Amino acid sequence: MSAPSSGTRTFHMIEAVADRLEGAPRQLRRHWSDEFKAQVVTEALEPGASVSAIARRIGIHPSQLFAWRRDARAERHYRGRHSSCEGVVVSRQARRSKLPLAR
Repeated sequence: MSAPSSGTRTFHMIEAVADRLEGAPRQLRRHWSDEFKAQVVTEALEPGASVSAIARRIGIHPSQLFAWRRDARAERHYRGRHSSCEGVVVSRQARRSKLPLAR
């Protein structure tokens, strides 16, 4: 059983503050150039490189940099298997779709 109460109750006031004001424009996603991504991925693939430290330095979440690395490796793997398509850059959207690539 619980201890008898003294009859007084304590209330705490909690104030909820919205991240943005209603009607304020939403923050747009940042767009990183392919050249910038390639430079950062190259740095992240160096032996002993810390993906988390690199991501922190450039202001992104580490999972974003891991995704860029995964995409770069998939693209290199694709290019290695399809050497006749040397100049073709496969977009993330094209890799995700089940449609065959135009040749």
